[in-house]
Amino acid sequence: MGQSSETVHQPVTLQGTITVPRTCFCLLLLAALPVQGNPDIASTAQEALDWMLNEEYARAHALFGSLITAYPERPEGYLGRAMAYWDASLILEDETQYDREIHRLIKQAIRVSEDRIKAHGESAEMFFWLGSAYGLRAGLGMVRGSIFEGAVDGLRSEEFLSATLALDSTLVDAHFGLGLSDYVIARKPRLLRMVNRFFSLPPGDRKGGLARLDRVAREGTYCHRHALSSRALIELYYEKDAGEARRRFGDLIRRYPNSINYRVRYLDALFALTVKGKQDNRQTLIDSVQSIRNLAQQRGWKLDRWTHTKLTFIEGLGCYLTGQTDRAEEHMEAYVQQAEKKSWLLGPAELILGKLADLRGNRQRAIVHYKRALKQEDVWGTHARAGRYLKRPFSGQEPVQRPPDLVRRYPERP
Repeated sequence: MGQSSETVHQPVTLQGTITVPRTCFCLLLLAALPVQGNPDIASTAQEALDWMLNEEYARAHALFGSLITAYPERPEGYLGRAMAYWDASLILEDETQYDREIHRLIKQAIRVSEDRIKAHGESAEMFFWLGSAYGLRAGLGMVRGSIFEGAVDGLRSEEFLSATLALDSTLVDAHFGLGLSDYVIARKPRLLRMVNRFFSLPPGDRKGGLARLDRVAREGTYCHRHALSSRALIELYYEKDAGEARRRFGDLIRRYPNSINYRVRYLDALFALTVKGKQDNRQTLIDSVQSIRNLAQQRGWKLDRWTHTKLTFIEGLGCYLTGQTDRAEEHMEAYVQQAEKKSWLLGPAELILGKLADLRGNRQRAIVHYKRALKQEDVWGTHARAGRYLKRPFSGQEPVQRPPDLVRRYPERP
């Protein structure tokens, strides 16, 4: 094989901070690697994907780099490596540090795919690669604020994926991107509302999209990994079925035990179940937070601001529900000091601090916290309860269930 003129960069060892994916849309647009007719490429790409999802990026980059060296005229290594950088950028504080390299690799994947079409004619495989490359670039554009450029790339991706199935209806993996698009557009996330004013986006198809994703999860070769992740995220953040999300993320953790991202998602599901009145998860909240922090510390990774403060709140809630009032107050005070000003958890945090003050007989301080809670977003009936406790001190009697949180919150705001 001839050598590529592209520089093959050394595998990266991630240091720094973790930022969980910004939106379901950008995470789920990650394309997978369909390979036909070459078992060596297929097995290498499949292994690299597993290392990537297990957050062992140095190994993933080494394998994708070997594909670039061995097969410079094919897109597998370039797009795979772009995916690994993209996946890494989603859990790093400096999330834009790999953008230039990602764009370079995507451009190279598009170029070699187009060259193969010119040399050998149209094929379902190369159309899939082009659809995957444009889909990945669309996701990057969307999350970086280039909404219109991302939308254009997204439409190109859909065209190539549709052409893929027109040429080869047995290429099940092609349904991943199309099914995801059907579902997300049908749910009309805020990210796409402005785009829809300028582009004639299809109405979407929630049930059809889910059916496509489920089929890929059952029958797909490479995309089935991302289909499984997508379905778990959808259950948690769109469908709001925390029990099903917990089951799905539990399965993913067993498959990828090194993944902090999946552990955070699993904790989000436990958190949602606890808020809904499931009492058996109270101590597990504390244990899960400590497990995530310990794993991050072992790697030398610092959690990003939102994840760090969210973990502080969840641990504080667990302490409060298990009667560890001193630790609960410590965590909630820390959360109030460190959280972003518009965090939706500030209201519940202030409410808990008010109740703890009432239980200690510090009525004046309790009133301060209740008034602060009324100024924050009304989550789980916080305003009604704060208003009630302003009139009558909290006695220690907790509601079994709280009003449901119907706001569609994305991964950074579960």
